[in-house]
Amino acid sequence: MTTRDEILRLGEELMRTQGFNAFSYYHLADALKLRPAAVHYHFPTKDALALSIISRSRETFHAFAEHAAREPDLQKRLHQFVRIFSENAATDKICLMGAAGADFYTFGDETRAEVQLLVREIIVWLAALLREGKASGVFTFDGTPRTRAMLIATNMAASLHIARILGKQEFQRIADQLVKDLCIPQKSTSRRKEKS
Repeated sequence: MTTRDEILRLGEELMRTQGFNAFSYYHLADALKLRPAAVHYHFPTKDALALSIISRSRETFHAFAEHAAREPDLQKRLHQFVRIFSENAATDKICLMGAAGADFYTFGDETRAEVQLLVREIIVWLAALLREGKASGVFTFDGTPRTRAMLIATNMAASLHIARILGKQEFQRIADQLVKDLCIPQKSTSRRKEKS
């Protein structure tokens, strides 16, 4: 792993655990046994670091979406999405949406635009999954797929904060209920196919 990658990795970890404005380049340099000038060499400003963290997260989400598209079972695809948040809960991290949202107005214009792109891409992907699932009788919900996608995404993000305060088991309860409320039991879908 290059020095730049190490800085990005630690910067994202601190952003998800402490908040972006809670650490400095001195924290990064000290933890990585670097001189602060080395951090500035790769990221001249802290906003440049934030922009790179968000851009890398978008790339990670694109890779996830490509991988998930190969799963024909839409309920399993939804579980794959929820698993992203489960992994954060297990390591006491909040998601990047939540972390970036907390510091949103302290970022520069380009970084704010990148955060908005990340969130929009997640919502668009999730809404498309829900639309397909509702049309095929796999999911059930009121309202539009986009509104439901925002409800799920915001619940998942907030549940990571609740998990920090009340315990990791609370995240799992919230995630399980969100999925249960959406998913039509497989027996019901097979009976429906038999009737038609």
